Amino acid sequence: MPGRHLISLCALLVFAAMAVGQQTETTVATVDDLVHAGIANNKELSAVRERIAEAKGLVRQAGVRPSPTLGLSGATGTLLGTTGDEEYGGDYSQPVELFGKRGKRIAVKQFSVAIAEAELQERSAQLAFEIRAVYAQLRAERNKLKLLDDLADLNQEALRLTEARVKEGDVARLEISLLKVEISRSQVSRISAQGRLSSDELEIRRLTGIGDTVPIPDAGGVSLTPVSLSTLKQRALDSRADLKAAYLLEAQSSAETELTKAETKPDLTLSAGYVHRNSQFDGLYGVTTSGTLAPIQDRENILTFGVNVPLRTSRSGRGNIEAAAARTSEARFHREYLERTIPREVEAAYQRWSAANASLEMLRTGVIDPSTTNLSVIREAYKLGQLRLLDVLNEQRRLVDTELAYIDTQADAARTWAEVERAVGGNLP
Repeated sequence: MPGRHLISLCALLVFAAMAVGQQTETTVATVDDLVHAGIANNKELSAVRERIAEAKGLVRQAGVRPSPTLGLSGATGTLLGTTGDEEYGGDYSQPVELFGKRGKRIAVKQFSVAIAEAELQERSAQLAFEIRAVYAQLRAERNKLKLLDDLADLNQEALRLTEARVKEGDVARLEISLLKVEISRSQVSRISAQGRLSSDELEIRRLTGIGDTVPIPDAGGVSLTPVSLSTLKQRALDSRADLKAAYLLEAQSSAETELTKAETKPDLTLSAGYVHRNSQFDGLYGVTTSGTLAPIQDRENILTFGVNVPLRTSRSGRGNIEAAAARTSEARFHREYLERTIPREVEAAYQRWSAANASLEMLRTGVIDPSTTNLSVIREAYKLGQLRLLDVLNEQRRLVDTELAYIDTQADAARTWAEVERAVGGNLP
């Protein structure tokens, strides 16, 4: 029976693992899911998480009080031929920290936990930006492949019609050659786009840690809620992880300065001991109560008490205090630098995103829509024999180049918005 239960349990665990694996594959459906997977699977972030656990352990260790010392001692003259002289004793000493050293030490280590957490947030935001940026390029290459495939179908259909017209003598054979060159040109563009797409897919899998069997989703664009530039700047000052870390480092440096000042002041060591001593005087005898002679001996039981205070001068820790003060100033300068530069980073990223959106609108309304209409008119005119095939190919090439530029601008808009999110502090799911 126990063996059957064990087999059943193993089978249940296997099926559960398979179910978890299938669930992982089906839940990677959006860019946010990719970011989730990247943050969960990234080993560098795992190392930072261990640093947080390390910092928490050091906080607990900082609260440990100094350990007492127990000493035992003994002396005898028997081994050297001096009989009757013996001394045994023990002592106990306890260091006592003064001037709040323990509390200040704990405060310094507690800042290390918050700093490690801020570092985890910053690196997670950076990883999220990298995933979103690469995914924007991947989606652009997918759209380019779809566009080029549609173009290839149109060119093949045009080639069949042109070959039929050549047989009937309506057009010259040169037009077949022109179409074949255009088909080869689009195939070269498709091969390049396919190569870039494969590279982007590998990069996405590297950043997210998902397996080769997990499909990369084809998610649409992100719907954005209008946010003013001033709001984004203030949000960045409130939530940027590197600025949080700068504030924490400055506060930690100040706490270290206070701890260093306290450590220059002496602690106390309280001690207590007990000594039992036997002494015998050679050649001296006394009379006992029974009237017999006996060697004269001395027995003593002694309790000792003491307080030890190290003697320090005002120069004992001056160098450490100066170094701590310098670290505090360094942390303050770095924090002030970030406070000045972060709003400018946000504004620069926001301006790039605004320019990309304006370019998108201009390409769509001012170039692509009119070019699509122009190409339809030119194709009808070609069918009626009023224009040459070269006119059709030139207008088609112009429209395709514009549509490819539109796709690139879409990717640029998505990438620049990811830059805005990173500059603000990360829009992590």
